[in-house]
Amino acid sequence: MLTKKQQYSINSLKQLKDLQPSQFCLIHVNKTKNNLHCVISTLFGQKKTLWSISGGRMSGSIGSNSRRKTRYTQRTVFNAVIEKAFGLGLRYLVLHCKGAISSKRFIFKTFNQHFTVLLLKDCTSVAHNGTKPPAKRRL
Repeated sequence: MLTKKQQYSINSLKQLKDLQPSQFCLIHVNKTKNNLHCVISTLFGQKKTLWSISGGRMSGSIGSNSRRKTRYTQRTVFNAVIEKAFGLGLRYLVLHCKGAISSKRFIFKTFNQHFTVLLLKDCTSVAHNGTKPPAKRRL
């Protein structure tokens, strides 16, 4: 059973959806070992992918030998996503972060300056049997 506060937030989200569903979007941020991918898609299922970008594509425009997983590349990718989201007329975001992202706070601050962030969710998969313990040292 939901509390009054939870029920209120669910009802307010439904009211916002009924008003203008085209202003909601879902942004997937996927950080791999040496790259960063961002995908903008609709939240309510009208269209799967609106736009996507990766750190490799941004590093090609910055310089041919620049790395794909630096803070500078991360900033340029997020700024490109913000510009594109403004162009699409989006106002409300749901962020899904996947990978070993130690900078979730930075991601939230970056997008929260320009949009209303409704949810920040960590989608990183966890091994079902846990991590492997270190091997015993032999002398």
